[in-house]
Amino acid sequence: MYFMLIQHQQWVLVHLHHRTKLPLMEQVNIQNMSDIKITSWNVRGLRRLIKLKQVINRIKQLKSKIIFLQETHLTMSDVKLVKNRWPGQVVHASYNNYARGVLILIHRTVPFQMIKTIQDPAGRYVIAQGNILSFAVNLVSIYGPNENNPKFFEDLFLTISTLQGSYIIGGDFNCTLNQTIDRSTGSDIYKTQTRQVINQYISDINLVEVWREQNPDKIEFSCQSGIHKSRSRIDYFLVSRELLSRIKKCQYDSIVISDHAAISLNVHIEKFTNNPINWRFQARWLQNPDFVKFVGEKIDNYFELNTDQTSASVRWEGFKAYIRGEILSFTSTKAKKQKKQIEILEKQIKLLELDLTTGDDQLKQSELLRLRTEYNKLSSDAAARNLLWLKQSYYDQGEKAGKLLAWRIKKMQSDRAINSIINSAGNLTVDPSEINDSFREFYQTLYKSECPQVSVEQETFLDQLQFPTLAEDSKKELDRDLTTEEISQAIKNINSGKAPGPDGFTSEFYKAFQEKLTIPLFKMYKEAYQNGTLPPTLRQAMITLILKPGKPPAERSSFRPISLMGVDTKILCKVLAKRLDPYISQLVHNDQNGFVPKRQGFHNIRRVFNIIYEKFDAKDTALLSLDARQAFDRIEWPYLFNVLPRFGFGTNFLKWIQILYTGPTASILTNNIVSKPITLERSTRQGCPLSPMLFILAIEPLAMAIRTHTDLSGIRIGEQQHRLALYADGLIVFLTKLSTSIPNLMQQIELFGQFSGYTVNDSKSSILFLNEDERLKSIIQTPFINAYEGFVYLGIKITPDVKTTVATNYDPLIREVKATLDRWMTMPISIIGRINMIKMNVLPRFLYLFQSLPLPPPKLFFDEVNNIFNAFIWNNKKSRLRLRLLYLPYERGGLKLPNLKWYYWSAQLRSAMFYFSTEIPPA
Repeated sequence: MYFMLIQHQQWVLVHLHHRTKLPLMEQVNIQNMSDIKITSWNVRGLRRLIKLKQVINRIKQLKSKIIFLQETHLTMSDVKLVKNRWPGQVVHASYNNYARGVLILIHRTVPFQMIKTIQDPAGRYVIAQGNILSFAVNLVSIYGPNENNPKFFEDLFLTISTLQGSYIIGGDFNCTLNQTIDRSTGSDIYKTQTRQVINQYISDINLVEVWREQNPDKIEFSCQSGIHKSRSRIDYFLVSRELLSRIKKCQYDSIVISDHAAISLNVHIEKFTNNPINWRFQARWLQNPDFVKFVGEKIDNYFELNTDQTSASVRWEGFKAYIRGEILSFTSTKAKKQKKQIEILEKQIKLLELDLTTGDDQLKQSELLRLRTEYNKLSSDAAARNLLWLKQSYYDQGEKAGKLLAWRIKKMQSDRAINSIINSAGNLTVDPSEINDSFREFYQTLYKSECPQVSVEQETFLDQLQFPTLAEDSKKELDRDLTTEEISQAIKNINSGKAPGPDGFTSEFYKAFQEKLTIPLFKMYKEAYQNGTLPPTLRQAMITLILKPGKPPAERSSFRPISLMGVDTKILCKVLAKRLDPYISQLVHNDQNGFVPKRQGFHNIRRVFNIIYEKFDAKDTALLSLDARQAFDRIEWPYLFNVLPRFGFGTNFLKWIQILYTGPTASILTNNIVSKPITLERSTRQGCPLSPMLFILAIEPLAMAIRTHTDLSGIRIGEQQHRLALYADGLIVFLTKLSTSIPNLMQQIELFGQFSGYTVNDSKSSILFLNEDERLKSIIQTPFINAYEGFVYLGIKITPDVKTTVATNYDPLIREVKATLDRWMTMPISIIGRINMIKMNVLPRFLYLFQSLPLPPPKLFFDEVNNIFNAFIWNNKKSRLRLRLLYLPYERGGLKLPNLKWYYWSAQLRSAMFYFSTEIPPA
């Protein structure tokens, strides 16, 4: 890689050596292992957004992972301001007015499993009891009373003493513990009883005041009182004595932003790794004209100096490493300049604070005041700039039904931390490294091929099927050479706001510099086609895990793997997917409604209900809902490449597919830990634009075999026999003559699975007998669940009696929507924002029911939902406008509130339209 760069411009080599972290997924962090920094700080109010941003920026500078904050002045509803900005858990106790208030912030990289919380209704303390890995701990944030109040501390310590585990107690105690040296005025004669109680309980429950333990004779103050012209040390950490050996250092920082210093300590936790987050391009820099100009010039310079004399693939790989270094250089220079200013001011402030511990010098006091003012100005200016950008984004799109509003809603939901998992030995582990290793082992096994060669059984199975094939002109269209126009269009159409692949470059970066990157991408793709393989970073992916709804979180199979591929790989996949899109419906039967243009999932659902209605209580008749085990992840590549030519794909298009599936690797991302790469030998990767269409082509031969098998009896209605309905891997089979049909069906599926990788999860598959007596006493034994009350298909509850279908589906959804809107009720969002939340999150849920169920909603449905909407829009206060006015468009004085009755009518007309507007109506 380096020879090309040396012969053109030697200084580029420096950047590449500096960024030897190119394959980010292979990094294993060995720094900061086992240490968690905990900080306690009285912030004197967080209600102003600039102040909140200042405090969060300060926490980032301190690199703290667990933070105790006091005097937040936040009410219960205000705490959402913090939750929306803090990446992790937030535990709080608030008072009923803008006073007191305490918080505990736990960063998402800390594997803290919450057991319970205790919140003081007076807003003076909050306790989070839980585990960090196998370490049981109670985190306590305290804001002590200003007056002499020993009973408060008696009650608090008695509460704490009942909790199992070690204690880390931090906060503003509003009381000195050493009356002779903890106050600048000399002996402290105030709060004697409170001091005695605190010291007594420190002794009784075996606590230690960490800073004083490490600095027995040192004089230092944590609070500056401008009113009383005095300084005192009233902010402490009290920890269980057995933790003392784990604590490396405890220190006060400068008194800035607030009139209290933050106090921090580092706790050693075995097996805890504080992993760095992989680099990711920040789209906000594209709002900076200087940055856009700088990067644009660097791109031009790179490709002018690194010409076609070298490999296009090597040139592209070198470009990504080079431009990442330049971006880091630009952004870090800006950040370092401000950081250096702040660090200099901090040092000066700290030195003056220490000088003033021995006496009051008015000149030094004035200089200290000046430095703190300068520090606060720098800090607040930075916060204001960030908020200005954020507010502009919110002004542009924040309360529209877009990504920022979705982000605000999702921030209220839990994050993706995986706190424990059952490993392959059947043991529960909480160690993040062991969790990551366990998932790596799981996916290495899952993605290892079980059928590496084309078998005789495979050929026999496929040869007996009649495959639809592409027309010659369609084949030529798919086989034509790649063009720069296609690449440019794919960049424009690729979704924004998505997580990047391992290289960190987002789609926003490609869109911003599309004109400069299209030609280099084109040349790289062209060379990759000639070589039969993509460059190394285009073959890499990061697998992130999403817990499937309703699945046990300790099971590895409960998570859906999403491949985060590089945008440069996605662009190529997008081009190929767009080419294939117009022709996929010619190759896939109309009973497959997943990922095919002009086909919808609700076609299958309506078809199921129509069959149940027509054959109500029919004997020897059943619906079989089959759950495929990790269907996308198990597709065997030798089988896939045997099937695709049978559909008539040409040599060039097939070669592109083979290139994409040559030598891919993936690393597993859990709890911010990235595993070593594994080699993929099978699967159609979830997250790739092309994968859905490849999957439905791979599953189509099974559907063909079921449709044409002579010993499988479907359900006949009129002239048509119904045998199956598919939505991607969601398969329902309609059967009669069950004693022969079911064994023959299972034989076909088992044979197909031997070479394709497709397997059925019997314990999650359901059989619904349409005859009630047969549901009570099955006429045939199967390994499937007897769905006496029905089963769920594509999110809809299928019931054996259509009379119960409406209530079964609508009633739970109404309750769910009401609970959701009640939970969002207190969010600080305008009426327009609330209506857009309804449009974005609530309307799609009801619209899906309207489209899927061929039956009208409950009689009082519209009135009930309108009442729920009214309460949410007006925040449980009296409505000021009637809903019929809110339904109107903006130009007529309305706010475009969705009228559910109109949407219902529209959905019914649209469903009918599909049957009359296509040559082949939905199955």
